[in-house]
Amino acid sequence: MRFNSYVFLFAFLPVTLVGYQLAAHWHRRAVVVWLSLVSLLFYAYWRPPYVLLLCASILFNYTLGAMISRRIPNRVSTQALLLFAIAVNLLALCYYKYLFPLLNFFTAHSAQHSVRENILLPLGISFFTFTQIAYLIDLQQGEAVQQDLASYTLFATFFPHLIAGPILHHAEIMPQFQEERDYRLRWDDVTVGFSWFIMGLAKKVLLADHFALAADPAFFRTKDIGAAGAWAGVLSYALQLYFDFSGYSDMALGLARMFSINFPLNFNSPYKAGSIIDFWQRWHMTLTRYINAYLYNPLSLYVSRRRAAQGKKISRKAMATPGGFAGMIAAPTVLSLFLAGVWHGAGYQFFVFGMLHALYLTANHAWRIFRGSKPVAFFAKPLVRPAAYAGRVLLTLAAVVLAQIFFRAFGVRSATQLLSAMAGLHRIPSPNPYVFRPTGFTFAWIVAGFLIVWLLPNTQQILALYKPSLDPPKVDGREHPLRTLWKPTLAWGTVFALLFFAALVQMEDPTTFLYFQF
Repeated sequence: MRFNSYVFLFAFLPVTLVGYQLAAHWHRRAVVVWLSLVSLLFYAYWRPPYVLLLCASILFNYTLGAMISRRIPNRVSTQALLLFAIAVNLLALCYYKYLFPLLNFFTAHSAQHSVRENILLPLGISFFTFTQIAYLIDLQQGEAVQQDLASYTLFATFFPHLIAGPILHHAEIMPQFQEERDYRLRWDDVTVGFSWFIMGLAKKVLLADHFALAADPAFFRTKDIGAAGAWAGVLSYALQLYFDFSGYSDMALGLARMFSINFPLNFNSPYKAGSIIDFWQRWHMTLTRYINAYLYNPLSLYVSRRRAAQGKKISRKAMATPGGFAGMIAAPTVLSLFLAGVWHGAGYQFFVFGMLHALYLTANHAWRIFRGSKPVAFFAKPLVRPAAYAGRVLLTLAAVVLAQIFFRAFGVRSATQLLSAMAGLHRIPSPNPYVFRPTGFTFAWIVAGFLIVWLLPNTQQILALYKPSLDPPKVDGREHPLRTLWKPTLAWGTVFALLFFAALVQMEDPTTFLYFQF
């Protein structure tokens, strides 16, 4: 079920809120059970048979968690149980996400070519798989507590984050359903949450879907496109992806807030980042946190221990040597970003996407470590500082957009064709009805999109007075005037009513979110 659909807005959400209110008058467990059931229904609406896969995943991981915590008595070591659980989870993920693309690749290069159709990828399989793996790891390390089945099911399936994140940590969410509080709907939270949802819906329907009109033709016909069409398509896709994922994140956090649940931020104006490190601290923030906690940090710790066992130094000074940097920074970064790249898909293009960001991050870390902390005096001058920051933002954006071409393309060949077109190397015969030729309005719309991204406050800044998340931004009247902060007034209500009406008018044919099948 899509958030940007009439059935969700006028059937599922109202019924869920009413049922929640009725359950809250009964008992906390009734609230947990109700939200678990409607979350499973939300998932089943897309393709009912796949809800069995989700339920099987939950039951398997819950049982292994009970064995790891010794709630189910056994004599197997917790380390062996954890490794078995991780292996089964990853095998299921690989079966649905990678097996058939790999079979197609190998049969395409064999003497006896046979076509194998890809099976349909279950929605959100990466998100609910990695969420549960993290919980089992923390449970084995004594950093989590075994839950009852209903609470665990809600943690894994709570519908605002089930399809495309954020990737939740048990320590953030489970206590919010366990604390002694009045579980009835709080109308201030419903108001704040629905206002946040409307902003996300407007981003998706009024902005992202319109940028797709220029992005899709460029990526669908990479051979039949000129330089103007290629540039318009690539920049439109950068904005489509931005507003699509930002819109989903806003809707997810807003929906959770309507039930008085605070999610962690997952999107914080990443196109304002002045470095690629800063970008990954703003884009898909919970994925970055997950990669750091469960991939990069363990790899870095393993390398450090190996170096210490060999009598080598592991200090910060040692990191500033070529060998220390290669082992303690570059190697964990490259491996982590390789896995992050293939997490997004099985094609070569996702490998290139991951490796580009690995190169970017390694270079950024090298610049910080080998250059030292002393700033260049020229760039610290008051008149130069804004221009220097703008230059860093544009350089970071250019690197990100280059990687996004591979992220969106149907293959490496399509991506290179598009890059060739952007360089003006395509010779397109004229007239050609298949060539995408953008108009002046297309480029004006792109400019307007980037002005919105760079000049306007983001949604969590607008809602900063009402603690919109677990880690809300600080209210700074100097950076954003107080008049830009949301308050429950008639003026703000009118603005959001108009936004909601405009989104409903444009929502006749709802489109999927770009992160739905990762």
